[in-house]
Amino acid sequence: MENNTFKSVTFGGFDKQDVIRYIEQTARAAADVQTKLEQENENLQDQAQKLSAQVRELQAQVDAAAQHHAALQAELEKERAARQALEPAKAEADRLREEIRRLQPDAEAYAQFREKIGAIECEARKRAADLEAHTAAQLEKMVSAFQNQYRTLMRSFDATATHVTGELRKVEVTLTQLPRAMDQAGVELNELEAALKKAVEQEPS
Repeated sequence: MENNTFKSVTFGGFDKQDVIRYIEQTARAAADVQTKLEQENENLQDQAQKLSAQVRELQAQVDAAAQHHAALQAELEKERAARQALEPAKAEADRLREEIRRLQPDAEAYAQFREKIGAIECEARKRAADLEAHTAAQLEKMVSAFQNQYRTLMRSFDATATHVTGELRKVEVTLTQLPRAMDQAGVELNELEAALKKAVEQEPS
């Protein structure tokens, strides 16, 4: 509470207008403090809600990336299964090669055919291996980027949440102490009122 000097009246006591002005100023100051604290509390709560929304959005992106990764992994599994299914065909091709070798007139044609088949198989294996390696690298890079972004946002959220919690606690403490200050002001006003009544009673009639 601010110290306030009251003017004395001629017959003792304080000037009533000074006392009334002091009471009005004290009430306005207390109301302004309470309004400011409530506004700060609302702003801090808004910030916490926005950060929570950002975390939820980023989590949804991470989940979507994980689903995409699972879908690509399933495609790779299908590719491996298809290549395994071709293994019996390779055995049949070997049998056909043996028959072709027994056919001397077609030996040269068979040799050319075998070279072509070998080249196709090598190219297919190379392309499949390259595709698998490229896809795995892209997925790993994407997941790593999302995880880094998620960790960065979580650190920011934790720091901000800690700050917001601290500020909210300060506001709560201030709001808790405000009624005590108002009670003290009430006590002082009661004492002033009692002093005014006493001064009035002591005035000569």
